[in-house]
Amino acid sequence: MTAEGRDHAVVIGASIAGCLAARVLADRFAKVTILERHPIPQGTDSRKGVPQENHVHLLLRRGKLLLDDLFPGFLRELEERGAVVADLSRDVKFLHYEMWKRRFATGIEAHYCSRALIDDVIRGRLRRMPTVEMVDEALVQEPLADDTKRRIQGVRYVRKGETRVLPAALVVDASGRGSKAGAWLQELGYPLVERAAVETDLGYTTRLYQRRPEYADQWKVLLILPRPPGSRRMGVISPIEGDRWMVTTGGWFGEYPAPNEGAYLEFLRSLSVPDIYHVIKDAKPLSDIFTYRMKGGLRRHYERMDRFPEGFLVMGDALCCFNPLYSQGMSVCAMEAEALRRVIAPLPDGESVARSVRSAQRAIAEAVEPSWGMARSEDLRFPETEGERSSLLWLQHWYGAQLVRASARDRRVVTTLLKVVNLMEEGSQLQRPEIVLRVLRAWMRNLITKPFNVLSGSGSGSGFSGSGASDVV
Repeated sequence: MTAEGRDHAVVIGASIAGCLAARVLADRFAKVTILERHPIPQGTDSRKGVPQENHVHLLLRRGKLLLDDLFPGFLRELEERGAVVADLSRDVKFLHYEMWKRRFATGIEAHYCSRALIDDVIRGRLRRMPTVEMVDEALVQEPLADDTKRRIQGVRYVRKGETRVLPAALVVDASGRGSKAGAWLQELGYPLVERAAVETDLGYTTRLYQRRPEYADQWKVLLILPRPPGSRRMGVISPIEGDRWMVTTGGWFGEYPAPNEGAYLEFLRSLSVPDIYHVIKDAKPLSDIFTYRMKGGLRRHYERMDRFPEGFLVMGDALCCFNPLYSQGMSVCAMEAEALRRVIAPLPDGESVARSVRSAQRAIAEAVEPSWGMARSEDLRFPETEGERSSLLWLQHWYGAQLVRASARDRRVVTTLLKVVNLMEEGSQLQRPEIVLRVLRAWMRNLITKPFNVLSGSGSGSGFSGSGASDVV
């Protein structure tokens, strides 16, 4: 390897994962180069290669705090550029399992904005780092190995018709779901990577609207989720910068509308309640109708490979691609970056980082596992989902359903659930004796009394909309 490559890292892909990997690696390498196959826009213009960019995205609390740590002032900049801060209980009118949730102040907040704004803030921070370079319209053809094929020492890529070689001590593949890393490794004589897929035929459709000010004092977010497996359609009105709403609807197993206005509005009217339809049918559209389809979740287990080359690492959707309806993707990317930083922090230089990729790959896989397990378990609620089901999965699903129902009324339960969903606490917190008791108490009460059902107020926007409801259990 040339002297130039010994303290140089290359990241394939300017995705969230790629940008965060570059930020972390900049602490250990003298130079980090990001190679992106598509043009990288200035500002918040849509970027080719991110087909889901025009749909609702949510940074979970764990993810946004990690980003604020990597890029100090990140959240403040989002707010200055128009992101809307909302308490995830008090400010969200939320129907789930055919129950409107009472709205409590929890202190667990989200920053609602477009994916394009998040990307632009992150890229802007990286551009101000003198050791990080972004090269767009650069198609990576393959990683380059040494004579033993035990060490990756750079990449070959094409830009504007010219083939170039870029030496590097470390190459990170963050090129997304369509990653060629597995094929590249096979060509170098490494075994086929183990894959796990959860196919649920996901799809969703989105349009931007001007916000209607008459709803400003009622809610910031309007969210309708199904009661699986019987229903499988969802919809959300999410505020974004520019005094706009981003309205996304869709679902599992083909339950998504055709990309035309009539089908889109009719699909919204067909949700468990027609509240979103009634809000936007008279709202001013600001965009075309965007669609996105994907088969489902996909995980590649590079950490399980018996042999793996030094100087090569896989992150982001190239490693694990989540069901986007659970809003985990960006936050898990931040957790992967945190895991990488934790491994390389004690290492003295880039060469040491390159030799430690097995430890880093395992740490990244451990960061991914809880969220992957949750998403897979939820998708297995649908009988069409293929996959091995444990003998106790039915109990897990039953308890999860009762937990959701209890969270509609109980401040303690909803706060704990939000902390787990936002990756701030482990899932085991939902099995604490106090929480289990509250869930069982709510279940027994529902058996004795009439079902708790507030759908009658759906059309007029009534139901539990106040933020000062008491803790009833």
